[in-house]
Amino acid sequence: MLSHHEQRELERIQERFERDDPQLAKALGQVGRPCGWARSRLLRYSIDIVALALIVLGAVTLNFGLIFFGAVLLAAGACLHVTQWNDEAPPRHRRLE
Repeated sequence: MLSHHEQRELERIQERFERDDPQLAKALGQVGRPCGWARSRLLRYSIDIVALALIVLGAVTLNFGLIFFGAVLLAAGACLHVTQWNDEAPPRHRRLE
């Protein structure tokens, strides 16, 4: 939690950005949205299928490297699924709080 003085200083810096360079303030204030390929449903499902195939192949051949890599890829796919981005939602601005 920020102190009252720190909060006030951050608000002044933000106001100065908005006044001096509104385009930069807008770019810095937007919550980042990934590019189109990262939102692709096909990419997310492909990562899942490849990860599961690696885990199964690693289990059949007792290759723990494949199992580990499949688990890491599966975790990355899960992160993409959990943070799936809504294409219709406009970019949000965040204010310092």
